[in-house]
Amino acid sequence: MKPYTVTRMNDNTWQIAEVYHLPAALPMYLVVGTEKAALIDTGIGMENLRETVEEITDLPVSVYNTHAHLDHAAGNHRFDRAYMHFSEEQAARNADGFNTDARREFVELKCMYDPEREAIREFSRDHMMEYDPEYDIFYIEDGDEIDLGGIVLKAVSCPGHTLGSMVYVDEKNRNAFCGDSLNPRSSIGMFPGSPTVSTYVNSLERLLELTPDIERYYVGHRLYSFSREDVKDVLACAREITEGAEGEPYPMVVSRRGPLWGRIHWYNGKRITFQLDNVH
Repeated sequence: MKPYTVTRMNDNTWQIAEVYHLPAALPMYLVVGTEKAALIDTGIGMENLRETVEEITDLPVSVYNTHAHLDHAAGNHRFDRAYMHFSEEQAARNADGFNTDARREFVELKCMYDPEREAIREFSRDHMMEYDPEYDIFYIEDGDEIDLGGIVLKAVSCPGHTLGSMVYVDEKNRNAFCGDSLNPRSSIGMFPGSPTVSTYVNSLERLLELTPDIERYYVGHRLYSFSREDVKDVLACAREITEGAEGEPYPMVVSRRGPLWGRIHWYNGKRITFQLDNVH
């Protein structure tokens, strides 16, 4: 089986999706200008993502991470330059957090032991690549512009899922690439030291303010985009939590050792998992 699907979205943009996380998958985005290309996230690290990218373009390619979780940054070291917010570097340097067994387990859990997905699990067992944390990391900051030649990506800081979460905005094509900053099933404030739900409210308000002409907000762990109204739904969900909505107990499965218990709150089909002690 092939570890990736490739879909051309417009003249400049390709969606590259890891197929293990069916039916949702894990999308990455390649934006190609006339001089160079930007790869937004590098996934869980099955096989060599660089070979797939080089089938699309022979221009120099740099990685721009939305954040440095193991399912978004495990292929970084296969490329010459990787950019992320400085607060994500510690996670990216954590070899234990990216170890091969942990990433295989991640795929197992995402497949939820569905017998119809055995081929995906077997592929991940045999083709998960070793992660080398000693690659060069360069910093990207809020407001930075990435000129690819004929197309510019703008970096927008969006703390919530992680402290250093970034959104990359393509105003020419009216796209924003959001990683887990936007998700129909968002996880905010679930871990010690992560941003609060209140911080996330501020981030989404600012994101909407800075992107008035954006039509498509590409989300994490789904192959589709949100509209501005969808983003407003997520914002409303987060606001209700800050205004006192306690949600219901929810076991977020993170490993075979057991679930991480939090709370879950819904608004118009969107949901946020959170911890009550990390709302404000």
